[in-house]
Amino acid sequence: MPKNTVLQAQELAKFAVEQNFDERYLEYFADVWLEAGVKDISRMTTQDAERTMQVLSSSEASFEFVKAFLAQAVRQGMPFQVLEYILLSDTDGDGRTLAQEIFQDATDPFEPDAPDVAPAIEYVTNSRNQGFDLEL
Repeated sequence: MPKNTVLQAQELAKFAVEQNFDERYLEYFADVWLEAGVKDISRMTTQDAERTMQVLSSSEASFEFVKAFLAQAVRQGMPFQVLEYILLSDTDGDGRTLAQEIFQDATDPFEPDAPDVAPAIEYVTNSRNQGFDLEL
């Protein structure tokens, strides 16, 4: 068990207690579990985790919601290996783990954080095609 993940799990559990989620939040969380097909959080698999993250992504969940959702899942007995799998995932492919996005960056875990470099490359390509002659 990586020490970092244990600390993050403890932080999530503490966060869940501090939040004292009301019925409205618990209903939102239950809707995600239902849509992901998770019947028993304490028996989740990594496949369940993948489906759950897809549901969160398609619903455009904010990092705050994802953090709260995972915090409540920890309280409800999500297996440690599944939590670790989720926290170490890079759902948006930007090179930052979900844990980094929700604990450090406070950024959207479903949208890449790195600026798109394609427009800069396109600009250079276009300037070459315009027939500029450079003399040294």
